[in-house]
Amino acid sequence: MSTLSRFLTLLAPFCLAGCPIPEVAHCADYDLCPASSGSTAVSTGGDPMLPTGEVQTVTSAGEVTTTTTTTAAPSTTGDPVVPSVLSVMFTPEPLEQVGIIDVEVVAEDADHVRMDRPGFESVELTKGPDVHFHGAIEILSGLSNGTHEASFVPRQEGTEGTPEIGYYTVALPEAGSEILWDVVPDDGLGQVDALAVLGDDAIVGLGTVFDGNNTPHCYAHRRNLDGSYSGADVQVLFPEYPCTAVDIEIVGDTIDLLVTVTGGDGPRWRLATMVWGQAAPTVLRTGEKDEVARALARDTNGKRVVCGTDPSPGLMDKIDGRVWTLNGPSSELDYRPTPEWHVFDETVMDCTFRGDQLVLVGEVYGPHEETDPPTWRKRPFMVELDGQGGEPHWIVSGLGPGNTTQGGASTLVIDDQGRAVVGLYTCADACDPEPELRLYEPGGGVVWQVTLPAEVSVPFDLTWSPAGYAVIAGAHGTGNTTQFLLQGYVPHTYGPAWTFVKGKQAGLHVAFAVAATPDVVVGAGLGTGGYPAFAFVEP
Repeated sequence: MSTLSRFLTLLAPFCLAGCPIPEVAHCADYDLCPASSGSTAVSTGGDPMLPTGEVQTVTSAGEVTTTTTTTAAPSTTGDPVVPSVLSVMFTPEPLEQVGIIDVEVVAEDADHVRMDRPGFESVELTKGPDVHFHGAIEILSGLSNGTHEASFVPRQEGTEGTPEIGYYTVALPEAGSEILWDVVPDDGLGQVDALAVLGDDAIVGLGTVFDGNNTPHCYAHRRNLDGSYSGADVQVLFPEYPCTAVDIEIVGDTIDLLVTVTGGDGPRWRLATMVWGQAAPTVLRTGEKDEVARALARDTNGKRVVCGTDPSPGLMDKIDGRVWTLNGPSSELDYRPTPEWHVFDETVMDCTFRGDQLVLVGEVYGPHEETDPPTWRKRPFMVELDGQGGEPHWIVSGLGPGNTTQGGASTLVIDDQGRAVVGLYTCADACDPEPELRLYEPGGGVVWQVTLPAEVSVPFDLTWSPAGYAVIAGAHGTGNTTQFLLQGYVPHTYGPAWTFVKGKQAGLHVAFAVAATPDVVVGAGLGTGGYPAFAFVEP
């Protein structure tokens, strides 16, 4: 996970003179908006056409728009009765908070009613008493704002009636708009390095703060989803050691913490676990000297792994990727495009589980092309490590396009279809990093990639929103003045769907971590004056 030193390393090539951003910003002010055709999670209607056909649309406010409906008398000639929709009602209308729109349809001579919406799978409504059918539409983002149509098809014993169209309106707060920006000086200079969601109503940040002697200490900070907290929601961890935060994972009420503590022989990674409000963290494992841990992952069965690097036992390379477990042997990640090539240095930057498969990203340094003399370059990699054993499956980018020769991956998240969204950078031999997002199918096929806007840093963290898009944490700007940045990206669009930037004062403002719930997106990192900062924004 991200640290300030990682940020300064990744940001250095961007350090040219830049202009500060106003305190409250919109993406349009900085050419950060996408083209209008690709910035929303679902298609929105313009000026809606009035409903047509024999349908009555009723709003929750009691307004009724009625067209004449004529019901034929039952057939006496044996012809089948054609089912029909009599009325459609959406509640609430409009929807002004993230949540559910209840759908009620009254249909005549129908056993079934199907709801069709553009871009979504068809849904069979539930039949209730008195020819009423019920369903729901879940809306989780202001990206869905606008007026939308839904078509309702009645059916009776294989006979479908005429589809009838109803319209519903979404009027949520603008996606990415500010709920709370909070810079916290109470605990000293420092930053939040990692975030995770705790239950249904809180998040926990893991960070590093400095005392009066400039000694780092790890701390955990719990927040309610509206940003509120009490004094009991801040806890210093391992106070007897210099300590820096690395990563956090939460499953149920169990909070797993990955930190680096420094003792008599130097820094060592440490994995601990705790339940908020109970005893101090229990140490599960401490690493060996010279091992470097960068990420923590936990699967749905409770298996924990720590991902990072350690010194290579070989003579040709210096470091290898490594996966440590609690009790079993570690797994070595040694990239060898040919069996005899034990010459590459693998730096693991992030990892996460996809089912029982562990997915890791980072950069691999070595002679990727056969040239004389050899040319050593960095390349982004993704590794799929099967939970049942077997050889790691390496996906390493090649040359191109254009003069692209190098790169590295910094973070990843798994989307709701099991694909890996990866934050990375590419560059030429004289490396001026150009940040990207790529979407990988299982097995490594790239199905989408987008270059991030100018002066946006390489992503430090990624999360997948329940609303169906990725959110990056990073910084906007160059030099010693940057803005705290969160951006939402919808796959298969080619610009940010929304942008949140904060921090117009001189100095570094950086989002190192991001998490999302159905109600809010939370970013955390470094704020004004060098203090930890939290941002709560609309999804």
